Amino acid sequence: HYSTKMDRAIFTDSDGKGKPYYMGCYGIGVGRTLATIVEVHNDEKGIIWPKNIAPYQVHLVHLGKDEEMLGKAEALYKELQAAGFEVLWDDRNCGAGQKLNDADLIGIPIRLLLSGRALEKGGLEWKARAENEAKIVPESDLIQELTAFYAS
Repeated sequence: HYSTKMDRAIFTDSDGKGKPYYMGCYGIGVGRTLATIVEVHNDEKGIIWPKNIAPYQVHLVHLGKDEEMLGKAEALYKELQAAGFEVLWDDRNCGAGQKLNDADLIGIPIRLLLSGRALEKGGLEWKARAENEAKIVPESDLIQELTAFYAS
Protein backbone atom coordinates (compact mmCIF):
# COMPACT_ATOMS: atom_id res chain seq x y z
CA HIS A 1 0.00 0.00 0.00
CA TYR A 2 2.58 2.58 1.09
CA SER A 3 5.12 1.98 -1.66
CA THR A 4 2.52 2.25 -4.41
CA LYS A 5 1.71 5.76 -3.16
CA MET A 6 5.34 6.74 -3.76
CA ASP A 7 6.44 6.76 -7.38
CA ARG A 8 10.05 5.90 -6.65
CA ALA A 9 9.70 3.24 -3.96
CA ILE A 10 10.51 0.46 -6.41
CA PHE A 11 13.26 -2.08 -6.96
CA THR A 12 14.31 -3.97 -10.05
CA ASP A 13 13.70 -7.71 -9.76
CA SER A 14 15.77 -10.49 -11.36
CA ASP A 15 13.73 -10.18 -14.56
CA GLY A 16 14.57 -6.47 -14.83
CA LYS A 17 11.08 -5.33 -13.94
CA GLY A 18 10.30 -2.59 -11.44
CA LYS A 19 8.26 -3.70 -8.45
CA PRO A 20 7.17 -1.80 -5.35
CA TYR A 21 8.97 -2.38 -2.06
CA TYR A 22 7.04 -4.17 0.62
CA MET A 23 6.57 -1.60 3.35
CA GLY A 24 4.70 -1.64 6.61
CA CYS A 25 3.69 0.70 9.36
CA TYR A 26 3.50 -0.55 12.91
CA GLY A 27 1.93 2.57 14.35
CA ILE A 28 4.72 3.19 16.85
CA GLY A 29 5.08 6.93 16.72
CA VAL A 30 6.12 9.58 19.17
CA GLY A 31 2.77 9.58 20.95
CA ARG A 32 2.76 5.87 21.67
CA THR A 33 6.41 5.93 22.65
CA LEU A 34 5.81 8.69 25.19
CA ALA A 35 2.70 6.96 26.51
CA THR A 36 4.74 3.80 27.08
CA ILE A 37 7.45 5.73 28.92
CA VAL A 38 4.86 7.38 31.18
CA GLU A 39 3.17 4.02 31.82
CA VAL A 40 6.47 2.55 33.01
CA HIS A 41 7.88 5.60 34.84
CA ASN A 42 5.26 6.84 37.29
CA ASP A 43 4.01 6.58 40.83
CA GLU A 44 0.82 7.55 42.65
CA LYS A 45 1.77 11.24 42.37
CA GLY A 46 2.35 11.34 38.61
CA ILE A 47 5.07 11.00 35.99
CA ILE A 48 8.73 10.39 36.82
CA TRP A 49 10.53 11.37 33.61
CA PRO A 50 13.87 9.63 33.01
CA LYS A 51 16.44 12.41 32.94
CA ASN A 52 17.66 11.64 29.43
CA ILE A 53 14.25 12.23 27.81
CA ALA A 54 12.50 14.66 30.16
CA PRO A 55 10.88 17.66 28.49
CA TYR A 56 12.78 19.91 30.95
CA GLN A 57 15.75 19.31 33.23
CA VAL A 58 14.72 21.57 36.11
CA HIS A 59 11.34 22.54 37.50
CA LEU A 60 11.80 25.83 39.31
CA VAL A 61 9.11 26.62 41.87
CA HIS A 62 9.09 29.74 43.99
CA LEU A 63 6.88 30.45 46.96
CA GLY A 64 6.04 33.94 48.07
CA LYS A 65 4.28 36.73 46.29
CA ASP A 66 6.56 39.61 47.21
CA GLU A 67 8.65 41.36 44.57
CA GLU A 68 11.94 40.33 46.18
CA MET A 69 11.18 36.60 45.91
CA LEU A 70 9.87 37.02 42.38
CA GLY A 71 13.07 38.87 41.45
CA LYS A 72 15.23 36.12 42.96
CA ALA A 73 13.27 33.48 41.05
CA GLU A 74 13.61 35.34 37.77
CA ALA A 75 17.36 35.82 38.28
CA LEU A 76 17.78 32.12 39.10
CA TYR A 77 15.71 31.15 36.05
CA LYS A 78 17.97 33.23 33.79
CA GLU A 79 21.12 31.90 35.48
CA LEU A 80 20.06 28.29 34.96
CA GLN A 81 19.21 28.94 31.32
CA ALA A 82 22.52 30.71 30.75
CA ALA A 83 24.26 27.64 32.18
CA GLY A 84 22.54 25.54 29.50
CA PHE A 85 19.73 23.96 31.51
CA GLU A 86 16.17 23.61 30.24
CA VAL A 87 13.97 25.10 32.93
CA LEU A 88 10.24 25.06 33.53
CA TRP A 89 9.47 27.94 35.91
CA ASP A 90 6.16 27.81 37.74
CA ASP A 91 5.49 31.52 38.11
CA ARG A 92 1.75 31.11 38.69
CA ASN A 93 0.04 33.06 41.42
CA CYS A 94 -1.29 30.09 43.40
CA GLY A 95 -0.61 28.27 46.64
CA ALA A 96 2.32 26.08 47.62
CA GLY A 97 0.24 22.89 47.65
CA GLN A 98 -0.94 23.35 44.09
CA LYS A 99 2.55 24.16 42.80
CA LEU A 100 4.21 21.22 44.58
CA ASN A 101 1.49 18.74 43.62
CA ASP A 102 1.65 19.87 40.01
CA ALA A 103 5.44 19.55 40.05
CA ASP A 104 5.09 15.90 41.12
CA LEU A 105 2.38 15.29 38.54
CA ILE A 106 4.50 16.72 35.70
CA GLY A 107 7.53 14.75 36.90
CA ILE A 108 10.56 16.82 35.83
CA PRO A 109 13.69 15.07 37.23
CA ILE A 110 14.76 17.93 39.53
CA ARG A 111 12.49 20.32 41.40
CA LEU A 112 14.15 23.40 42.85
CA LEU A 113 12.11 25.19 45.47
CA LEU A 114 12.95 28.80 46.19
CA SER A 115 11.25 29.84 49.41
CA GLY A 116 11.90 31.88 52.51
CA ARG A 117 12.28 28.71 54.58
CA ALA A 118 14.80 27.18 52.15
CA LEU A 119 16.80 30.40 52.03
CA GLU A 120 16.89 30.48 55.86
CA LYS A 121 18.33 26.95 55.77
CA GLY A 122 21.09 28.11 53.43
CA GLY A 123 19.96 27.66 49.85
CA LEU A 124 17.34 26.08 47.64
CA GLU A 125 15.39 22.92 48.28
CA TRP A 126 16.53 20.25 45.79
CA LYS A 127 14.15 17.36 45.26
CA ALA A 128 14.82 14.63 42.74
CA ARG A 129 11.43 13.40 41.47
CA ALA A 130 12.52 9.78 41.71
CA GLU A 131 13.48 10.17 45.40
CA ASN A 132 11.47 10.80 48.55
CA GLU A 133 13.77 13.15 50.43
CA ALA A 134 14.68 16.73 49.64
CA LYS A 135 17.95 18.45 50.54
CA ILE A 136 19.18 22.01 50.75
CA VAL A 137 21.73 23.02 48.13
CA PRO A 138 23.59 26.33 48.51
CA GLU A 139 23.00 28.66 45.58
CA SER A 140 26.76 28.77 44.99
CA ASP A 141 26.82 24.98 44.43
CA LEU A 142 23.69 24.70 42.33
CA ILE A 143 25.16 24.67 38.82
CA GLN A 144 27.86 22.20 39.87
CA GLU A 145 25.25 19.90 41.48
CA LEU A 146 23.02 20.00 38.41
CA THR A 147 25.95 19.36 36.09
CA ALA A 148 27.00 16.36 38.18
CA PHE A 149 23.43 15.02 38.32
CA TYR A 150 23.04 15.13 34.55
CA ALA A 151 26.53 13.77 33.90
CA SER A 152 25.80 10.56 35.84
